[in-house]
Amino acid sequence: MKTRRQGRRLVKGQAVQAPRLDELIEASKRLSLEVESTPGKARPGMWWEKSGYMILPQQKNKHELLHSLSNEVRKIRAAKSAQEKERK
Repeated sequence: MKTRRQGRRLVKGQAVQAPRLDELIEASKRLSLEVESTPGKARPGMWWEKSGYMILPQQKNKHELLHSLSNEVRKIRAAKSAQEKERK
């Protein structure tokens, strides 16, 4: 998990370990947010990570938006792990 200096925006208890772009896009769709995604691109601060990024509409409170996105990503991961357990 990244440190605050490396770019983590939430406290460790609320943060999600290595969120993927597809998870973030799905979470934003569940929250009814229009998002512009750019897969395979890098942010200037981490030019070596070509994981892509997304641009969200401007919100009044960025912290609340990030917190709700992390909650949705956790729900997505929990649903996927439950589906995998059912397959076995």
